[in-house]
Amino acid sequence: MEQITLENNSMPEWLRTAFRDDDEVYLPCDAFADKQIALLGIAFDNVPFVQDHGHLYAPASWLAKEYPQHAEAINTIADSVKRKVRTAVESCQASTHDDSC
Repeated sequence: MEQITLENNSMPEWLRTAFRDDDEVYLPCDAFADKQIALLGIAFDNVPFVQDHGHLYAPASWLAKEYPQHAEAINTIADSVKRKVRTAVESCQASTHDDSC
């Protein structure tokens, strides 16, 4: 599991933080729903989650299904995180000339 924090000083760090595990991006539930209600849904659906500094992060795919009114924003943010990771890996590979990144 990899933690990614996007740069933007106008938002709190927890809101700019995401986690990535393989191709799944975990986003902060607090941004889209009440944390306690999200936790109940996560437990009921047996969904993996991350808890960090008092904030709950759930898979973007689950959040988009559970909160369809926010699905477009959730998918946009998840895609942005994936692009940031892909760009960082490509940059590292270009500078080291190998696949150790």
